[in-house]
Amino acid sequence: MAQPSTDPARAPAPAPPPAADPADVADPAGEADPARSDGRREGKPPDPVGVAVPDDQADERPEPPVGHELGPTRLVPLWVGWVLVAAGVVMLPWLAGLAVILPDYEQAAHYRAAWVGFDIALCVLLLRTGWLALRGREHMELSAAMTGTLLLVDAWFDVLTANNRQDLLVALAMALFGELPLAAFCLWIAGRVEYSRQRHTRLLSELLRHRRRSRGG
Repeated sequence: MAQPSTDPARAPAPAPPPAADPADVADPAGEADPARSDGRREGKPPDPVGVAVPDDQADERPEPPVGHELGPTRLVPLWVGWVLVAAGVVMLPWLAGLAVILPDYEQAAHYRAAWVGFDIALCVLLLRTGWLALRGREHMELSAAMTGTLLLVDAWFDVLTANNRQDLLVALAMALFGELPLAAFCLWIAGRVEYSRQRHTRLLSELLRHRRRSRGG
């Protein structure tokens, strides 16, 4: 019976040992890194520094700010602000010139049409702001701000353009008991609407964050 060949050249080569994972290689002190190996074996995604995040801390990562969740924080381009600032700076020498050149008294043309047209615009804004408030529309903030501004302008020019003592007393009474309180009320409405919008946005962000954590848990 033939004997098995014992030729060393024909003997099968031994299988090479499996390559060691760098995560399981011991450190210079002779101990393996348990955080790296456990995270790799359990399939947990490592954090930015390469260490697996425990389960009890997975939902405690900082959430992005509200502005990044709901939209960009910059509503207009940066150049818009610079244009407005430049326009305000250009007006400074213009105002200085008007303060020197303009006379103290001047007869104005179309005086009646100017004031009637101004009061028509003010009346329209008052009606629109009231209608939007009755309908509960959030965009009444702009209308209320415009109405309050026109009321301030109305009080200013009524008082300063009074021709005699009687007209001055009437203008002061209308400003103190009518136009200025109503202007403050309209501006309060605008601020209240803005505060309510920010509060609604914050509550919505918290609700979305809570739902995201509930799904993750």
